[in-house]
Amino acid sequence: AQRLRFVLDFAYGTGLRASEFVSATLRQIETDEHGDHWLHVIGKGSKAGKVALPPLAWGALNRHLAQRGLPTTPSLWSPDTPLLGSLEQDSGAGITSARLWNVVRRFFGTAADVIGESSPAVVDKLRRASPHWMRHTHASHSLARGAELTSVRDNLRHASLSTTSIYLHGDEV
Repeated sequence: AQRLRFVLDFAYGTGLRASEFVSATLRQIETDEHGDHWLHVIGKGSKAGKVALPPLAWGALNRHLAQRGLPTTPSLWSPDTPLLGSLEQDSGAGITSARLWNVVRRFFGTAADVIGESSPAVVDKLRRASPHWMRHTHASHSLARGAELTSVRDNLRHASLSTTSIYLHGDEV
């Protein structure tokens, strides 16, 4: 449950692709001169990018590291440690994208089962949810809360504003 909470908070807070999330290591994190945290990723098309780690994601990472018995102080980190570790005891390995998809899909399926017939539209959305859905939710909520379209584009590493603009809804357009 603790690892699942990390997955949900970190994926929602960053908008990472599943492949970027499972391949990320502590080495890729930097803190700038303003105290802001960034994750350097290699994304779609092997393009390098930089993703903001907002307080939600940063706090989730620190809790997750502590729960794994790892240091939360960056100077004490082992650089090759995956952000999302395997559940195997004493394993320094991460998980695969396929495993992440299964974990997230199972969680949202269970949530849909709990809701049941009380809200068919929500149940339908939950049954289709995936790690990529978390990326869409990150973008939609960021724009709805007033983030600049260009900032969301840059964080998601879209090549075009038109790709990012699909996350604008109704009166935002």
